[in-house]
Amino acid sequence: MVLTVAAIVLQGKLSPAVADLKRRMDKWCSEFQGRAGYSLYVIKSGERISFRGDERFPTASTIKTAVMMSAIHEIDEGRLKWTDKRPVPPMNGRQASMWSYWFKDGTKLDVDGWVNLMITVSDNTATMVMRDWLTCGTVNARMEELGLKNTKVLGLFPPDQVENVRLRGQFGLGMTTPNEMNRLLELIYRGKAASQAGCERALRILSHQYWDDWIGSSAPPDVKVCSKSGAINRSRSDTAIVFSDNPYILTLYTDSQKDQRWTGENEGDRLMIRASREVWKALHPHRPYTPPPGSDKFAPTGGGVEDS
Repeated sequence: MVLTVAAIVLQGKLSPAVADLKRRMDKWCSEFQGRAGYSLYVIKSGERISFRGDERFPTASTIKTAVMMSAIHEIDEGRLKWTDKRPVPPMNGRQASMWSYWFKDGTKLDVDGWVNLMITVSDNTATMVMRDWLTCGTVNARMEELGLKNTKVLGLFPPDQVENVRLRGQFGLGMTTPNEMNRLLELIYRGKAASQAGCERALRILSHQYWDDWIGSSAPPDVKVCSKSGAINRSRSDTAIVFSDNPYILTLYTDSQKDQRWTGENEGDRLMIRASREVWKALHPHRPYTPPPGSDKFAPTGGGVEDS
């Protein structure tokens, strides 16, 4: 009987390079001071590996990809237009960032503007606008339609929504699993998370990422990377499609970190960098790459406006 590559992978037969990568990444996650997990899909071979792949993690800003795809689906269905506008909230209803937080009262942006701010620079006020515009229920229902039952955006729910209130307290802005977030990116990649046109627009937006110092910096600069990262005190996360000659989709999450420093030496930051670079190295032995010395001096800063 001839087995397809997918069938071989399902039986646990990994290539030596991916099997060794899994062994090392599992070890790093096990030794992490907190909880860490990942999901990796090697597109050409069909190989999939994960660690804590079905455990729930706080998403931080990576849930914004789900919000974007829900907005695109609403446009596909004719319930929303890319050009529909909403004003920036009053100052006391904004979250600090170097972008829309500073907009003049009454400034209106369309869906295109809010979504691009939400994804490319991870603007939190833009996220609040889109979340409240769409509603958490709409976003979460769309994720369930896609088979992603553990992927939810979590807002300020009324007290009678006991389970949602509990989840908000546990996970913050959103929750998912490494496998589900990886699957969402795979659906976008394959044009199945929305219309083909909508998925292509999502990929273009994800490829314009300002915060590119983790998975984004693990690949040479001529390789297209579509990514969304996130960070809160206790957690770091990054998820990306890497369009190399051996393309892959990678999701990394941490939680309950002992190290909660906001520095490049944070243990979660270091795990993001180490794991993403090792994935590149394992899948591209013919093209080794490490960012050149001094690259850390040019890492994204957030603009420094909060220090001005």
